[in-house]
Formats: sequence, C-alpha cells, structure tokens
Amino acid sequence: MEGIIKIIDKKAKETDFYGIISINKNNKNIFNNAYGYRNINNEIYNNLETKFGIASGTKLFTALGIGTLIEKNHITLDTEIEDILTEPILFIDKKATIKNLLTHTSGIYDYYDEEIITDYDNYFVEIPWFKLETPTDYLPLFRNKKMKFKPNERVSYSNGGYVLLGIIIEKISNKLYRDYIKDYVLKPAGMNDSGFYAFNDLPKNTALGYKMYNDHYVTNIYNIPIRGGGDGGLYATNSDLIKFWKNFFSYKIIPRKIFESFITPHVDIWNGVKYGLGLYITEINNKKVYFLVGSDTGVGFHSKYIPEEDLIINILSNKTDGQREIVNTFKNILEFK
Repeated sequence: MEGIIKIIDKKAKETDFYGIISINKNNKNIFNNAYGYRNINNEIYNNLETKFGIASGTKLFTALGIGTLIEKNHITLDTEIEDILTEPILFIDKKATIKNLLTHTSGIYDYYDEEIITDYDNYFVEIPWFKLETPTDYLPLFRNKKMKFKPNERVSYSNGGYVLLGIIIEKISNKLYRDYIKDYVLKPAGMNDSGFYAFNDLPKNTALGYKMYNDHYVTNIYNIPIRGGGDGGLYATNSDLIKFWKNFFSYKIIPRKIFESFITPHVDIWNGVKYGLGLYITEINNKKVYFLVGSDTGVGFHSKYIPEEDLIINILSNKTDGQREIVNTFKNILEFK
C-alpha cells in the first residue's frame, strides 16, 4: 500500500488537485491528505474536515429517503406515480413506479439530460438558479414536457427522475426535502457535518467550487442551483462519508430487508457496472464494490466501499471533474472501474 500512496500523492501534486484523497481500511486512515485551496482568492487551504459538494453522489441519499418512506409503509417500490401525483402530467407515464425512478428506467422528461448535455459548465435552465432551493421548485421545468419513453424500455440516467423522488419525499412527508434527509438519513448515518447548504449561507470550512474561465478559476455560484436537491448538491466531509458507508452497511439507516434491495443489481448502467437503488455496483478481483460518483461545475466526487476488505476510498474535489485523474490512477494500479 505504501507504493500506491506514493503514486497517488505524486499524481495529485502533478495535476494540481484540489480536495481530499482518503484511503480508510479497517477503521484506520492509511492515507488522508488535503490539497489545494477551498478559497483561492483568499488563499485558504482545504483541510481534512473541509466540506465538499458531492453532486450526483447525493442520489443515494435521496434513494435512502425513499427507503425510509417504504419502511414507514407510505409507499412501496411498486407504487405508481398516479397514486402520488393526482394532477394531469405529460412528463412521465402515470404507470411508472418508484423503482423505475430509482433505477433510471422511468422514461421521465429530464431537465438536465446528460444524453444531450455535455458542457455543464455552460448549462442553464429557464428558472434562475437562485430560485431553485428545494425539489418542488423544479416543477415548472417539467410542466407540458413530454416523457422520453415508456417505463422499462431502457436505462437512461436521469437527474429529473431523482428530482421527482425529492418532490415525492416532500409531498408525502410534508417536510422540506433537505430537512427530511437530515432527520432520517444524515443523522442515522452519523453525518453531523454534512447538509444541503445555500451558496449565500455556507457554513465555515466549506470549499467553494471552481471552474476554469478565461485562463483562471472562478466560482460555480452562477452554474448550479443555490441549494442542492434530489439529484445533487449535498455537501459532505470525508469523515462523514466514512461513517456513512459503515452505518449504511450496518442497517442504521434502513432495515436489512430494504437494504438488500438497495445493493442488489437491478440494471446494467454501463460496461461492467450495474446499478442498485441509487448506487453503482461492480467487482474487482471477484469482490463486490459499491460506489458513488458526482461531476458538476466546480465539483468532482468519487467514493468506493469494498466490504470484504473493509476498504473505503474517497476522492472529493472542488474543481470541475477534479476527481478524474486520481480515479484513473487508482484504476490503473488497483484495476478499479
């Protein structure tokens, strides 16, 4: 492992990596380094307890919010959209299920369709980003839009589907999405230093997200919603993510019966990688690997857990796709996908 650590540290310095790289095995941090600035203009460095955006890594937390509603018998995986949304809708088939949304097979219209959008550093929607504070705020982006396809026709990674899951959480719980996830997912996971923070009210020791613009770095405050929602935007610390994996796999968030459906592969998402409910699943050397990824303007995130080795690898970056070079280095030396 010492050789791997040297390779990773060298790559981080060569590529001007900003963020944290952590390797935790058997509850011990065998590599845990912070790099670069959390505030460039004021020359404030990232440290080991800095909070970072995790972009689409948030989807598992949304899925777990749904899991707690299943535990409370409010819904099931087979509950159909028409049983929850009573108003006329075009953007999704009314027979699509909760499971369809969780597994990207619903065919819902996607406001942020990654099959079409490739340049998220320059992507905008009809509503100003600063007005998108909670999933229900996104509803105008869906009205009068047509579904992409019928449920179960294919897999299509869907940000819109997870926004709708956030809306469903709000509708059933009568609470703001961020409050519900805090109370029923983050707290049971032991994630006391993580949350959905607004750009204009960030807590101390939170990394600003950066993108390249005209040969220098600028922040991402005009490129993504002011506060995260169902499809992305949670801020987390490295230590909280380590707690999360352990508590998730110890049934502290959802009971074992529901947990098993989360880590069961349901669809093929890309070559050699399957998708459970909100998380990716693959194998390395015949060992199951569960992982989360997130990329957005000013955010790069990757987190893996290998239960058989009790090994957690976290890469959190506050640059657009800042995790990519480090992930590729791990892949080359550990056969990671």
